[in-house]
Amino acid sequence: MRRVVRSPAVIVLSLLFAASPTRAQELGLVAVRAVSDNVELPGPTGLGAFAEFEFAPWRVRVAYLSYEDATRKSGVVCQVYSPRIGCRTEAVATSARLSGLRITAVRFLHLGDRVEVSGAAGLSFNQLTATSTGESGWRADLHMPNAGQIGYLASVSAALTPIRGVPVKLVGRVSAHRIRFRGCVSPEDRTSGYAPFCGWEGFTEIELGASVVVPRP
Repeated sequence: MRRVVRSPAVIVLSLLFAASPTRAQELGLVAVRAVSDNVELPGPTGLGAFAEFEFAPWRVRVAYLSYEDATRKSGVVCQVYSPRIGCRTEAVATSARLSGLRITAVRFLHLGDRVEVSGAAGLSFNQLTATSTGESGWRADLHMPNAGQIGYLASVSAALTPIRGVPVKLVGRVSAHRIRFRGCVSPEDRTSGYAPFCGWEGFTEIELGASVVVPRP
């Protein structure tokens, strides 16, 4: 039997579309580039999907974004991680992925019949995963959060309908996103390891993509 694999974004949008009391007004896919001061996520890239539901004069946007980054630097690795046995410093490769569901309230303005601008603000619910391995193949001394990460964001968007009468838009969006990472360790605990995911971090996210407008039944 052929196995069908669905991405988390497709699953989320499918459930929202089925459960909503009104039909989704807009469905879209975007490419994402982010910039941050986090040493493990300095310039991640990825993909996202969103749905917008209209409750005039507002809309609600539900989006799922996932992006990742890879870094290489000097770090501590251990032959046995716990208890710490055979630790040494060497080149370490780290791959980190941040995925999250965002829910925002949107106000929009039409500039003619082909251009729309909007502003939005809301909350995000994020999941962080990372792997960090030394050149020897030993596991690096990386401390990870053991729970989800909560954040908030504000964004501005612009959408262009290239062909009048065709319900397809080109979409651009810039978001200021702050996330509280729950991966802190006590400075006195020398066995806790390297902890880059601690406290509030800011991400500037740029999204470019396309959407389709779905008429009400």
